[in-house]
This record gives sequence, structure tokens and C-alpha cells, in this order.
Amino acid sequence: MQSTGLLSRSTLVVEQKLKVFEMRNQYRIFDESGIQVGAVEQEKQSALTFIARLGTDWDLALPVTLNLLEADGRVALVAHKPWFRMVVEIRTPDGQVVGSIQKRIRFGKAKFTLNDASGNPVGEVKAQNWRARDFEIRDQNDQPVAQVTKKWRGLASEMFTDADTYVVSVQPHAVEPVRTLAVAAALAIDVVMKQKDYGSPMDFIPNN
Repeated sequence: MQSTGLLSRSTLVVEQKLKVFEMRNQYRIFDESGIQVGAVEQEKQSALTFIARLGTDWDLALPVTLNLLEADGRVALVAHKPWFRMVVEIRTPDGQVVGSIQKRIRFGKAKFTLNDASGNPVGEVKAQNWRARDFEIRDQNDQPVAQVTKKWRGLASEMFTDADTYVVSVQPHAVEPVRTLAVAAALAIDVVMKQKDYGSPMDFIPNN
């Protein structure tokens, strides 16, 4: 898979749209200068899912499918989290599996495993602090290839809202599928963890 469009950029700013009631995941994607270069839209959810998000705190258990869109509306990637699992599957628009991003069941700083299309580990995403606001992405050789941070001082912050904003920085030497999974990591972190400062009951449900 050759990276093009959004997936070829070295820096992406992913900002969740600020809403009073978050019933549908939506994000805007900017480059480092603040120009919008894409978006993320959640596919239509079922009535059951809508009711569950409205009336409970168990939204982390719910399925969600997100489409990563280029500036012209073309789908670049599809990210899907199944029912009751702490994993996000990444596919191309034509259904080809790129890999998955799976949260580990553990105490301490959050970690995710990056898996290729066959389910083999090819890297990891590791929180750099207990509040899980900054993440480092390493390949299978334990070499740093990308970062996901919640705040970036070099960004013109007045251009953005108070909603969750993630900055994805990918190094030039990152190779596939780790490069594409690194870009998708911000979405995976948000839908799996919601950046809560406390534990979730989902942390005790096995992934397999």
C-alpha cells in the first residue's frame, strides 16, 4: 500500500467537533498551518447504539465505524471498532485490511499493539504519561516512528475549539503498514479511551 493524500503527510491535526451531546463522532483534519485538509465522519449508527450513547456511560463498548476523508470527500481509510472489544480495525476504501490497533489489558500507562493484516505485531503505541495525553509510536525494531500528542505548542491554538485535538507527527523513515496505522492511531485512542482520566469497565473485558 503506497501512502498518498492525507496518509502521505508528516503532520496532521485531528480535532473532534465540539458538541453539547456527543451522539456522533466527527472530526476535522488540518495541516500544521491550520488549513483543513480532510475530515472524519462516523457512519450511520443503529437506533440501539444511539439510545445506549444517550442514556449510559457504556459508549466504549459500542461499535463505531469512522471514515477518514480527503479534502474532496473521497474515503482514504475506514476505521471500525466492533462490539465489546478494545481494538480498531483499519481498512482501505475497497475493503483491504491494513491492520489493527489493539489496546492492551493492563494497569499503568496505556499501551496499544499495532498489528498487520495477518494479525502479527508490527509496533506499539505507548502513553508517555499516566494521563495518556502524549503517545509514542515505535516499530517492531523498537525504533520511534511517530507521535500522537493532545497539545502542540507550535500550533496556532486559537484556531481550534476546546474539543479534543490530537497532533499526529510521522517521521520520514516510517514504512507501511506502520505509517498508515500511526495516522489512524489518533482515532483509535479517542474511540477506545475517550481520554478519560479514570478507568473504564471495558478495561476488564478480553479482546479475544
